[in-house]
Amino acid sequence: MRKTVPAVLILAMAAGAAAAQDSNFGIAAGLKAWSTQWTTWGYEPTVGGGRVITEALTNDKTVLVPIVSVRYRDFIGSVSAITSTTYSYPDGDTVSRKEHDVNLGYFIAPGVAATVGYKSLAQWAGPNNFKLAGPTIGLSATAPLSGAFSLYGALGLGRMKPKGNVDLDADYQLSEVGGAYGLALGGIAKSLTFTVGYRTQVLKSKEALPGQDARDLTQGFTFGLVAAF
Repeated sequence: MRKTVPAVLILAMAAGAAAAQDSNFGIAAGLKAWSTQWTTWGYEPTVGGGRVITEALTNDKTVLVPIVSVRYRDFIGSVSAITSTTYSYPDGDTVSRKEHDVNLGYFIAPGVAATVGYKSLAQWAGPNNFKLAGPTIGLSATAPLSGAFSLYGALGLGRMKPKGNVDLDADYQLSEVGGAYGLALGGIAKSLTFTVGYRTQVLKSKEALPGQDARDLTQGFTFGLVAAF
């Protein structure tokens, strides 16, 4: 919501890089750039003194998502964040947001991990602030192609509860698909993985008006680099 209601962002995993390691223990660290197109929403007053829900489109912005993951046997844990970023609207108003994710997963099949996690996010503009937090579940998978190329995909769901001064629950959905190229190394880093994908994140705010939900959409291409140790 413009000035008051956030966008949600999904869990970030380096499952593909971690799964590629042959040892029982591995660490991966990387950085993903997400070229975001963000359509949020707001309220507009009506002539009769009521309110209606309207869309609010921000200017495109590239956000950085650092990622760290640790794997032991078939278990994986990851931490990721979206650093504090300020978006602008066409009329010059601004809104800032940041997000954090912690996830634990288990490889239920080669290259397929089921995850549970916890997500928190904040969005603020002037005196208004919106904070959400809640549990998430997800599924992440990789599939080898020819040579060092592979495909990857991720799905995430969550239910967020308000923590700030705007009291709205929100359902969260995430999807990302893309391709990866792995480069084997012989030094401290065992490999580098380059990724290109497309990510979509939806936040549906419940009962933004009586009987009406409001949708917040963030989408765009991603470009990542992950080093496995």
